[in-house]
Amino acid sequence: MTPQPTALVLDNGLSVLLQPLPGCQVVATCLHVGTGFRNEPVAGAAHLLEHVLAQGASSSRPLTDAVAATGGTANARTAADYTQYTSILPAGALDLGLRIEHERLTDPDLGLPHVTAQIAVVQAEIRRNMLQRPHGGLVLFDLPALLHDSWHNRHNGYGDIDALEDLGPAELGRFFQQSYAPGNIHLALAGDFDPVHARDLAERHLGSVPPRPAPSRTHTPEAPLTAPRRALRDERIAAAARTAIGFRTPDPATAPDAHLATVLLGELLESLGTDCACHLAARRTWGTFKARAHRTGNPFDVARDALFAVDFPHPADTGPDEAEHCLRTVLANIADNPARLAEPLARIRRQLALALHAELDSVASQASWLCVGAAVHRDPLHLAALPDALLKLPDTQVAAAAARYAAAPAARITSRPAPATPAAPAPTAAGAVPAGATR
Repeated sequence: MTPQPTALVLDNGLSVLLQPLPGCQVVATCLHVGTGFRNEPVAGAAHLLEHVLAQGASSSRPLTDAVAATGGTANARTAADYTQYTSILPAGALDLGLRIEHERLTDPDLGLPHVTAQIAVVQAEIRRNMLQRPHGGLVLFDLPALLHDSWHNRHNGYGDIDALEDLGPAELGRFFQQSYAPGNIHLALAGDFDPVHARDLAERHLGSVPPRPAPSRTHTPEAPLTAPRRALRDERIAAAARTAIGFRTPDPATAPDAHLATVLLGELLESLGTDCACHLAARRTWGTFKARAHRTGNPFDVARDALFAVDFPHPADTGPDEAEHCLRTVLANIADNPARLAEPLARIRRQLALALHAELDSVASQASWLCVGAAVHRDPLHLAALPDALLKLPDTQVAAAAARYAAAPAARITSRPAPATPAAPAPTAAGAVPAGATR
């Protein structure tokens, strides 16, 4: 039987979670900072600082070199409500892993050359993953900006190419001091270690990080949307159009069942496709609905209300009004016929349970989700409890969620091919006669 995790808080306020997994011969570390793109001061600051600290938190040598020398791996990511740094090391290298985290928190390389180089890396990543892809950023960038009113929810947290130019060493240094205070950090260790020894190492290496005030977190819910919002965007790459429709989700902190019902509804929409019965499928001109209950696609690591997005492709000459009408018809049909949801929802629950259990197959994922559970949901075992919570959620709550979205005002943005620019007439040589003309 897997031992239960234990938790302790160091004198400087840093929280430590220990999950022994005897015999696995490796250990994973996860440094979880309770600041993500939702609570950053400048668009892209959290993502950029992640790159800076992951690639070289010490001015003397890159952290990744030390991990690679043991045969281990390291990774980092920024989410809406947190930033994480994970590593997998041989079981005997736990001391090294914790010394690296001490350096990350006490000796960040915020020199101008390193920061400038990482700005260029992030800008290239944005161009490659978003701007240079057909309909890039439609759900991640543009839809939240249209749907939400607060800067925290509407701004582009992946990184704004222009705004990143203003994030120099001084600005990042202030952000680091505010957000990487020990009281805003959880450290999880999962793997093959002696708990007493691991606790001593954590106290030795991370208990010495100087304490400072942790950032305060205030949550102001978005005001209810009272009218539809519409926008168009020119697409320079794709020949077809794509429309995204966004609703505001229930708050997972205050209405967890309603949030889980939205997650199941999103899976149900993809399973049912676009069978609205408004017309024959052969006459439908758009593709299957793709739904997600959070802009980054992971609905289980978000702390507060976000968005429920549904997007679909369609020909450039097809307006999105009809397709939105069909989406709302599908939602209304789900709401009106909860009895027929039993079989597809049972299948979806099984699939989600398998996916959630698979998340815990890796020691790195276990360490990561211990931190997400403790820091975001106040329960280190939150992920492990989700399959049972989804199983117990009545089908009628999914139907109620469908009824709510079927009638709720929404934000809708359509990315359509930009109109072709008329070609300029070819210049003619002096004295030449244009085609079709006479002297």
